[in-house]
Amino acid sequence: MQTTRKRTVEEIKDLTPEQFRALETHYREWRAVAVRSGRTDHERVEKSIRKLYTACGYYWPTFVWYRSPREMLMSLTTGLGRFARIPLRDSLCQPLRLERQEVELRKCFRPMLWGLSTVPFDGFLDQQPALIMDSLQQWIRRAMVQCLNEIAVGLELDWISYHDFCQRRLGVQYESRRLERIRLWSEICQTAYWWAPYEDICFLSDRPTEIHLDARERLHNLRGPAMAFSDGWSLYALHGSSVSERLVMKPDTVRLEDLPLDTDREVLHATIELLGHERFLKAAKAQLMHEDSFGRLYRIRFYDMEPLLLVELVNSTPELNGTVKHHLLRVPPVIETAHEGVAWSFGQRWKDYAPAIET
Repeated sequence: MQTTRKRTVEEIKDLTPEQFRALETHYREWRAVAVRSGRTDHERVEKSIRKLYTACGYYWPTFVWYRSPREMLMSLTTGLGRFARIPLRDSLCQPLRLERQEVELRKCFRPMLWGLSTVPFDGFLDQQPALIMDSLQQWIRRAMVQCLNEIAVGLELDWISYHDFCQRRLGVQYESRRLERIRLWSEICQTAYWWAPYEDICFLSDRPTEIHLDARERLHNLRGPAMAFSDGWSLYALHGSSVSERLVMKPDTVRLEDLPLDTDREVLHATIELLGHERFLKAAKAQLMHEDSFGRLYRIRFYDMEPLLLVELVNSTPELNGTVKHHLLRVPPVIETAHEGVAWSFGQRWKDYAPAIET
């Protein structure tokens, strides 16, 4: 919704129902931008970046394109990247940063955003730098740590989408020069991926060729890369947690070090689903601790953390194809018997758990 009169930020205290509905639509539109994959329009990106450099008082840079963030990071420590560079990201980002009164308005958005079914910036974009770092060789990781503040990695979309909503939907008055630069950032982020602006040179990475997410906007794929690039480099992840390529692509060869056993239950259960309970227990070198009529209790030992305990349950009713489904559930390390573990999984004490009929 756009008002007929331009307003100041201080005049806006709450959003009307119409503006709130517009906010949900607005953030879904920007979510689509955040998770976009496919061809990168080099000409369009370069044209917008040139305009941004000019608007901020800098000469046009030389553009150097790479097929993935890994290639770009390698170049920052070798080849062209070895030469002295003056980073410009902070300077170019200046018009996006929130002023004091804008911070106050932003606060009234937050509770509304958490109520939306899709909030694009707390999942996919936030997790990317850490996941990309996990998949890199050690020496490239060091380069990434050293220059991460010099690279635009997409988190700027949070600022951009906020200003875009205020200007287009709420009719907030922006100073013309600042608004021009905000719009240029918006154009760049519509198609660009990672880019590192310096005074004389600008490094850029193509977008991923494919991206796969779960329902909570986290990188996730049980059948292949969660994110892949045209140079063949890929990231593998389950519910936002980085995993090895072998776990996803060659499950028959999985070893203990390939299992994300120290992560949350959701990732653990996805790993078990991927491998099947028998292959998972074998790869994890699980030790049978106790067995009774309720199930089996296994323990997986680690060198530097407490053991992982899993209780195995078996459905009493076969599936339509005649197979019997097995479930492995994580239980606290204080559990001593399978009966106790099964009872705990149902939120009961073992003395109180004795179902007459199992389903």
